[in-house]
Amino acid sequence: MSGESCTAAGCYLEQHGGLVSFPLVTLAGLVDGINPCAIGMILLLLGYLLVFAKKPKMVLPLGLVYIITVYLTYLLVGLFFLKSINFLNLTPYRFTFEKFIGTVLLFAGLINIKDFLAPQLPIHLGIPVSSRKYLLSLVEKASLPAVILLAILVTLLETPCSLPIYVGTITVLSQSGLPLTAILGYFLYYNFLFVLPLLVILFLVWRGREMINLKEWEHKAKRWMKLSLGILLVLLAAWLLI
Repeated sequence: MSGESCTAAGCYLEQHGGLVSFPLVTLAGLVDGINPCAIGMILLLLGYLLVFAKKPKMVLPLGLVYIITVYLTYLLVGLFFLKSINFLNLTPYRFTFEKFIGTVLLFAGLINIKDFLAPQLPIHLGIPVSSRKYLLSLVEKASLPAVILLAILVTLLETPCSLPIYVGTITVLSQSGLPLTAILGYFLYYNFLFVLPLLVILFLVWRGREMINLKEWEHKAKRWMKLSLGILLVLLAAWLLI
């Protein structure tokens, strides 16, 4: 591509955007997927089906419906933000918007790191406490419509946990110079990585792994999930701010 049609930096991004973005999307998708909000809710749902509802045969079908609904909902949320960010990139406010996103990511990352170092301190990122009672009522219904609605609401309400890293990744991808088809491919890949831990948990429960062991693992790993998420958010913030 000649210098007349793009700047040197623009040409480099168009030619090497995939090399820059693939490791980032892989890491971000995996870290986003191990966030405690998403993992905690599917364990609650599957545990209720096994222990209280006494519906072990419904674990696999309802679990798959839940995960597919989470995938589609999160994908639509991401596409909405991609369209919004692409629109802002065409305005004079692009630079200001990038710095704003970078600042939000930095604060979100520091809060997650704080939760690892001093979880007893106030200010946490998670599903709002006021909505948990309603989510629990959906879990207790243990029906197909209730599980679909639960998955949609959890995906939207867990945005304090997941949205910062998602928006940060979308912002970087929107600046990569990649064609729209490649970016959409990254979205499908990212969202698969996001639900991959949920698929693993569903498989373990379906194969008879004791729920108590999984809950103990979740409790022990929660702080480390927060740390990994916090570190990646700070790195994304640095990418946008520096």
